[in-house]
Amino acid sequence: MKHRRIRKFWTIALAIAATILLAGFLIPERKAMPCGNLGDYNHQSFWYWPWTRGTAGWPHTGVDIFGKVGAPVVSQTGGLVIYAKNMPGKAGNSVFVLGPKWRIHEYLHLNSVETSKFKFVKPGEKIGTLGKSGNAASTPAHVHYGIVTPVPYVWRLFADEGTCNPPKRFNWRLMFWLDPADHLPER
Repeated sequence: MKHRRIRKFWTIALAIAATILLAGFLIPERKAMPCGNLGDYNHQSFWYWPWTRGTAGWPHTGVDIFGKVGAPVVSQTGGLVIYAKNMPGKAGNSVFVLGPKWRIHEYLHLNSVETSKFKFVKPGEKIGTLGKSGNAASTPAHVHYGIVTPVPYVWRLFADEGTCNPPKRFNWRLMFWLDPADHLPER
């Protein structure tokens, strides 16, 4: 009798978890431009290599959208803010939004963060201002916008991506990074 109740509990818990997981993949993605206009970034900068530290560095994991310091940065999609503060080192002031399809949208190098952890944001809602924080201090003001998926896209393991076709040793990372240009509004 006791084992039957335990089994029933875990069956229901698993069904609820599976429903929540599936629902996350079914939520449609509504798109907004994080800042500026569609001409303010290089559409081919995703997975450009070498981006940092010469040939030992990673390929570029997003696109840099340029503008004036202090310009508003808005969430590209609706979701739950899971990180909103300074990230010591490279990223500087950062906001991470967990959006539809369980994708994490990252906004790095902000001048200021104007949202808080565990807040729900809508597409187009202000989350910060454009800046040069972290390792972007010597570059023009921009927001690094990247999209990470916790569900690996295995077929990308064998892909030839990026402007400079980085070595295949990076392809395991490519399974988890999506090209943000594919997820921005159409021109």
